[in-house]
Amino acid sequence: MARYRTFDEEMQHLRNLLDTVSSDEENLEEDNDFPENEEPDDEEYFSNHDSSTEIDSDSENDVSDSSTDDYFIGRDNATKWNKEKFRANVRISAKNIVSKLPGNTPFSKNVTSPVDAWNLLISYDMMKKLVQWTNIFIDSIRERFSRERDAKETNEAEMKAFIGLLYLIGLHKSSHVYIRDLWATDGTGIEIFRTTMSSTRFYFLLRCLRFDDIQTRQSRKELDKLAPIREFFEKFVENCQKAYNVGEYVTIDEKLESFRGRCPFRQYMPKKPSKYGIKIFALVDSRVFYTWKMEIYAGKQPNGPFQVDNSPSSVVKRLMEPLYNSGRNLTVDNWYTSYPLSQELLQKKITIVGTLRKNKREIPPIFLNSRKRDVYSSTFGFQKETTIVSYIPKKNRNVLLLSTMHNDNAIDLSTGEAKKPEIITFYNMTKGAVDVVDEMAATYSTAKKTNRWPMAVFYAMLNVAAINSRVLLLSTKEPPAQNRTRRSFLKSLGFNLRGLPKDTKPANNAPAKFKSKIGKGGGLPTICKEGKSNLQKMR
Repeated sequence: MARYRTFDEEMQHLRNLLDTVSSDEENLEEDNDFPENEEPDDEEYFSNHDSSTEIDSDSENDVSDSSTDDYFIGRDNATKWNKEKFRANVRISAKNIVSKLPGNTPFSKNVTSPVDAWNLLISYDMMKKLVQWTNIFIDSIRERFSRERDAKETNEAEMKAFIGLLYLIGLHKSSHVYIRDLWATDGTGIEIFRTTMSSTRFYFLLRCLRFDDIQTRQSRKELDKLAPIREFFEKFVENCQKAYNVGEYVTIDEKLESFRGRCPFRQYMPKKPSKYGIKIFALVDSRVFYTWKMEIYAGKQPNGPFQVDNSPSSVVKRLMEPLYNSGRNLTVDNWYTSYPLSQELLQKKITIVGTLRKNKREIPPIFLNSRKRDVYSSTFGFQKETTIVSYIPKKNRNVLLLSTMHNDNAIDLSTGEAKKPEIITFYNMTKGAVDVVDEMAATYSTAKKTNRWPMAVFYAMLNVAAINSRVLLLSTKEPPAQNRTRRSFLKSLGFNLRGLPKDTKPANNAPAKFKSKIGKGGGLPTICKEGKSNLQKMR
């Protein structure tokens, strides 16, 4: 059986592959020049998600222990845990039989290039809607411009070129650099940007981008705080699920997409690097870091079809529902893990491994007491399909875990004198997938400073789309060698999105002195002077 990398080894491996993020510069060019009727000052939510695993013995309460010679009894005086493991069953348990082989689905098995894979996730229908909604907004503000050409409508080809530039900006780690500096003509700018479109046009599209119909938004917002982006976001998540079958190990955790503008559900999470932002729950494949499902945390929704229970167990069940009866294992931290949830998931043939908070009533008192126990010692409790363990990593510190995947008290011999239980080493190997995706996204992020929260979500989608589409390409039978590294993949993706099909005329918005170069850079055809642009035809 192949040895998994430990979580620390996996993180170090990725750091060796990825360059460090350079984000010291602040971008003051915001995309809020065309303000709409935004939400009033928000009710800011403080997230109490604390995933620390170790429990300090100073905070433990002295409670009576009702354990017997054969059992540990939980503090609820009802939950029993055997002191000895159950006899192993020769037959493979149904909960460990994985249905649907991991990897590309028939929907994505024939991708041959980065842009092929990306087009499956940000699909033609999504791009068509994006252009339609953006043009509706452009029409609504056209009268503010004295020249008609300054407020032209856009099309799918130009929108893809715009997104391609966002990826190339991220590739150059320039998302926090002034737009005018990227388009500079004094030798310090980047020519590919100038030969694609003018900085004025890029800035205009950045400000006009919309992800829903602004004409009907107000009525939809009465029932849904996520109305400005729900349809677009959910279609993206649907495509991510349709393109890939996750492996046997997945993890759920939360991401915080940096945002400091006005938003009725902005979160404050002091332990996250950005501290303020949009919280997104994500289900990620623990081996290849494919983001399979996401859910935006919108706080308390108005009464209606979009009102949901935001308790940790409910979030987990909504994210895992498409994987029910598939034999997958879920790794989560102590904010999500609970004994009742583990038993519910077992009924759906889903196993769980996670850390436990000390306040869970099913935990026997002796599992919380670390003062008289030896360092590196472990105490196990067993039920027929559930195991809990209390491990002492250092004096007066305690780590509690629950697993419905493990059924014994095995110690990982590779941990040496630390004598860590296999439950802990497995947890460490599979817990960090969401954090790895965050780190990968931050390295080549498309995100620019914005005062519109839907844009923050859109940037997050673009970052995930780039990571996921690379997984799709590398999971084919014969992945192209030239796109194996992330830099080469993103470079190819940006160039190909920027390029236009040969039978499509691009928007005539590049500076005149660069029009002769457009045909040579990245596949863009030379603009025909006699022809009208697609933008003009759309009007």
